[in-house]
Formats: sequence, structure tokens, C-alpha cells
Amino acid sequence: MPLITIELAPGRTHAQKKAFMQEVTTLTSVILKCPTETIDIIFKEIPSSDWAHAGKFYAEPDQ
Repeated sequence: MPLITIELAPGRTHAQKKAFMQEVTTLTSVILKCPTETIDIIFKEIPSSDWAHAGKFYAEPDQ
């Protein structure tokens, strides 16, 4: 059973996530040769206040 976790910033619509999930499910099934019924996908939305890059939170203004 593949478990795929997608971590992303908030702001995508349900329709965008659904389209992404459907494509990832199809590709995973083809590439890993497993039934789609065995594939789980979890979306984790991480706010910019909890996401840092290069020593700076994305939520902090440029200095």
C-alpha cells in the first residue's frame, strides 16, 4: 500500500487537490504496478508561519 504525503502551503482549492490526487494516483498505479485501491494520499497544509527557508520564515517580511 503506497502512502504518499504531499506537504504544501495553504491556498489550493479542493478542485486543484482533487485533480492532483487523481493524476498522482494514476501514475503511482502505473509505475509501481499496484491497484489504485491500495494507494493513499495525504495533504498536509503548512502555514507560512511554520515554514522556513534559508534561515527565515516565509511569513516574515523581507528585511
